[in-house]
Amino acid sequence: MTNIVTLRNTGGFTRMDNSLMEALATVDLPAREFRILMAIARHTIGYQLESKRLSADEIGKLTNMRRDVVSKAISHLLERRVIFRVGGSRGEIGISPVAEWAFFGGKRHCLSETKTSHSAQIVSLRNDASETETATSLLYSKKEPLVTLPSEEVTAPPADQAEVSEQEPKPARKKPFGLPQMLADNPNAIAEQLLTDWIALRKQKRATITPTVWKALNAELVKCAEAGIDAETAMTEALVAGWQGFKVDWLVNRLEKAGRMPRTSAGPNFDDTSWADDLGDL
Repeated sequence: MTNIVTLRNTGGFTRMDNSLMEALATVDLPAREFRILMAIARHTIGYQLESKRLSADEIGKLTNMRRDVVSKAISHLLERRVIFRVGGSRGEIGISPVAEWAFFGGKRHCLSETKTSHSAQIVSLRNDASETETATSLLYSKKEPLVTLPSEEVTAPPADQAEVSEQEPKPARKKPFGLPQMLADNPNAIAEQLLTDWIALRKQKRATITPTVWKALNAELVKCAEAGIDAETAMTEALVAGWQGFKVDWLVNRLEKAGRMPRTSAGPNFDDTSWADDLGDL
């Protein structure tokens, strides 16, 4: 027959049932949804599969569409029963039997007439303008029915409460604890630059500085002094190591490993001759 076109094997082709081809020609779909449907058919029917897992990103690459546009189109195709999905949102997708398709989508509700023509039929769902949402919510209780009170009782506070609010002032806000307070109470005489760097390090690590933290730091510096480590060395080593706080044991281990641990004793004193006083009794 002269009206039959022979398909040349130039890389393969997708075979479709006649009923599916006729349905594709009949179904009323937007262009984007039709392109997505053809991409799904290519990767399912083209590989003789009933369904296949295709993400929105993969379909977007096949159809040159954004992911959100693909997701919306897939939802509409599922609603029209043109395609089906096995499992959840990440399940496999396939083309439904033609008998289940909704060939024409439902008409979306829209106001084609003027607002005035519908004004008599519109029922307002909002509260009255004279009542605020907060005022209504204060009168609602799940256990008790709605009670309507006079506006004076709802808005006006009790007399005793009004007197208390006038007599008792609000407590003053606490002043922030920072560099000026630390310099004013600096028992270990830490240099201002070291304190500034330490504050910046704690701010970087999102660690607050309070009087309790400052007191604990000075307590560790006292222990460092007893171990032979002065405050400047301790703070410098902590900053170099990136510690927002430290213990004396950390510093001792760090300095000993580096061979920079200062000696805690001066050794024997050879100038001391007090031992010779005991020889006179022999």
